[in-house]
Amino acid sequence: MAYEDEELTMEGRSLKEIRENLYKKYGQNFQIKDRRTEFRPCGLFHLSTKEVQVVKYVVNHLDMYDRDSSYSENRERVESYSRPAASPYRKLSEESVADELKKNRDAILRNQNNILVNSQLQKMNSTIEELNKTMQTMKKGMEIAASEKPESIKKIEEILQQNEFTFSYIQMIEDKIRAEFSLEQLEDFKLVERQVVDWIGETILIEPQKVHRPPQVIIIVGPTGVGKTTTIAKLASNKIIDAKNKQMPRPELCILTIDTMRVGALEQLSKFGEILGKEVKKAETSQDVLDIYEEYKDHVDYFFIDTSGYSPNDSTHIGEMKNILNVENLNPQVFLSLCASTKSSDLVNIIRNYEPFGYDSVIITKCDETKQIGNIISVLYDKHKAISYITDGQRVPRNIKRADKIDMLIRLTGFEIDREHIEEKFGEQKQ
Repeated sequence: MAYEDEELTMEGRSLKEIRENLYKKYGQNFQIKDRRTEFRPCGLFHLSTKEVQVVKYVVNHLDMYDRDSSYSENRERVESYSRPAASPYRKLSEESVADELKKNRDAILRNQNNILVNSQLQKMNSTIEELNKTMQTMKKGMEIAASEKPESIKKIEEILQQNEFTFSYIQMIEDKIRAEFSLEQLEDFKLVERQVVDWIGETILIEPQKVHRPPQVIIIVGPTGVGKTTTIAKLASNKIIDAKNKQMPRPELCILTIDTMRVGALEQLSKFGEILGKEVKKAETSQDVLDIYEEYKDHVDYFFIDTSGYSPNDSTHIGEMKNILNVENLNPQVFLSLCASTKSSDLVNIIRNYEPFGYDSVIITKCDETKQIGNIISVLYDKHKAISYITDGQRVPRNIKRADKIDMLIRLTGFEIDREHIEEKFGEQKQ
């Protein structure tokens, strides 16, 4: 027969409703240990959420039925242990057996009562300590949680959903709103909206520009169809344009491809090479990469390496490509290329499966093909990944630029963006 309390949970629309249901079910034989507020997706396509109270509680099963049952079990054990064995030398009377039984029974019951009391006291002390800690963090949120969700939070939630932010990201923003704003402040939607835009900007990581000793090796990896080859061409041509604009000597380039899978990959990159006046090299093994690097490393400023595109689930070919690029002293700067319109779950999968390349940051491509970038912001925030470049078209050398928070924020739809404010807060000097 178990004497420990059983931990259970119950859900309801309010704490009052849960207390009433618990009382109907258990009378006074329950104790609430913890409480939290959850927001569950609901409605058509789960585009909205409903507020649910979740309570963790314990039930005391030591009622009279259990006590009587325990007494019967203990009595049987005492009687079996106290029953004298047959002996030719001694025979106990029935009165002495009864006295011995009573003594053993009383000792066992006293011991059990002491154990139960100590156990209950320890649990009560632990529960009180946990509740004190929880109350400090819940104090401000309970005022809002106890009432209907404010309209400002509902509206922010709708705008974030329109931008395809993930559910966990939206929940994070809502938690911050509840923690930072009073009920009176929540009536001012513009105040809330401006703060939410600031919070979104703070979650965007921008990779700072780094100075590299020549030759700088740049590799772009990523799944098929994200525009890696076009991005290589844009980066290479922009190195020449930047040097010209700064009145510096024209940099020397070497363009290399290890993409042996896609039909026409070499031809496409070779056309870009012709425009730049450079022959595109082809490598199929790590030895090929090493030989080309050793041949040109003392004569060029940049190596650009284009790679094959594979499904993020094709771990075999991704591993083989990693081995080809595993060249001693190459020290490359690796970028992961991600398409802006890729859904969140696929982004998570891509980021995870390309981790072995140790990429420095990501390049967001095809931003012109979607108006929602909440998926990108959400997943990169969750995975602690920074952005280096964004591309928004096919034109070479145009349609590529350094990423910055202001540009990302003005791409959000549904928000009234205070351009002057975000430029002051997230200007270039504060990236």
